[in-house]
Amino acid sequence: MQHDQPMTEGADSIPFPQPDLEDPDGRSPRLLEVEIAHPSIRANRRVLRQALLHALRAEGLKARELTLALVDPDEMRRLNREFHDADEPTDHLGFQYDAPSGEVSGDIFVCPAVCAEQAAEFGETPRRELLRVAVHGVLHLAGWPDHSPAARRKVRAREDQLLGELAGRPAVAAWLAGGPHAG
Repeated sequence: MQHDQPMTEGADSIPFPQPDLEDPDGRSPRLLEVEIAHPSIRANRRVLRQALLHALRAEGLKARELTLALVDPDEMRRLNREFHDADEPTDHLGFQYDAPSGEVSGDIFVCPAVCAEQAAEFGETPRRELLRVAVHGVLHLAGWPDHSPAARRKVRAREDQLLGELAGRPAVAAWLAGGPHAG
């Protein structure tokens, strides 16, 4: 992660690709990490990595260096205040860094607690909303804007498409259905 301030002590990071998820065509990312930056946050790293990788591939991109950091509301509020002058937590923040054409380099911060609140509003499960927000972050890094109602509808349709494709994968389907957080 290229952010110059430490996330939280004890942040747990697992580099990607894992051997069982290697891509035979050589398009695997150089570095794709999922960090869980607070002990109260429970999520399945493998499922989140699959979601990020699927979104990247669908956009014709690979990760040069990409980190998804799951943070608690206090950390998200701090980041949102520091970078957007908003004194409240948000569901996600993304930071894009320079990368060669066809590659993405950046950090995506997601707050599962805010995702869970949104899930209740939208009639979604917290896990599906967490996946949606992670995919949404990748789409932003891939250049998808959402500053207008029309752009938001396009991004939402793309998210729905990608989530539908992901839901057909056994590990993702099992996790979305309430399977274990481990992975």
